Amino acid sequence: MKRIVNLIAMLVLLVSAAPAQAALVKLSGATTTIHRVVRPYKAAVEARTGHTLEVVGSGTGKGLVDLVEGRCDAALSSAPLGIAIPAARAAGKDIDIKSLTFSVLKLDEIVFVVNPDNPVKSLNWAQIKAIHAGKIKNWKEVGGKDMPITVYTDTPTGGTYALIKQIVLGGAEYSDSAIPLASVKRVGDMVASFPDAIGGLGIGFVDARMKIIESKKLDRPLGIITIGEPKGKVKEIIDAYKSEVAKAGK
Repeated sequence: MKRIVNLIAMLVLLVSAAPAQAALVKLSGATTTIHRVVRPYKAAVEARTGHTLEVVGSGTGKGLVDLVEGRCDAALSSAPLGIAIPAARAAGKDIDIKSLTFSVLKLDEIVFVVNPDNPVKSLNWAQIKAIHAGKIKNWKEVGGKDMPITVYTDTPTGGTYALIKQIVLGGAEYSDSAIPLASVKRVGDMVASFPDAIGGLGIGFVDARMKIIESKKLDRPLGIITIGEPKGKVKEIIDAYKSEVAKAGK
């Protein structure tokens, strides 16, 4: 009997010491967070946790809707909760902010970019607001060439779109002539292609094909949203990402 008891005790110790069972973790949401955090550290996080990540870039708002409707384990956000909620509303669903927890993984910056051929170097937020709201329509009104301004934006359900609207535009609506794109990366692509263009995007999407306009700094958090406090496999993923970002020192 004593041998049996000892054997059972050993088995219990072995089971408790075993790593958590590998699982599939579904993440849906902000393409900026995917570009800046999820994708760069994905392999390291999967190796650290043993879990496999399935990632869908759908925008902050749609990611939140996917979360509350059970299509993913956690949502990716490129804006704080107070701004992510309106993005979800734009995606068709009112969500109770009190039920959510936002785990910040990394800080990011939104910048406004123009084509390198545009001579305008700086704009204040009042000018950027007037441009996005359609009050300023020609570059000559802000010291540029005599040509109409074309505004490109993130998708209306995206965190970048919502953050610019809330913080820079002060809640004002974008002009009807502003052109929303399927992803925030496309904003940079269009600005790089057309000399009359302007758009706001995460600094991680900026490359030599575009020029950053000097303006007031606009910081924002990138992270993961869960219903309640993160637990289980999702908590392990969040902790692993925090560790990898801290290790990288970026």
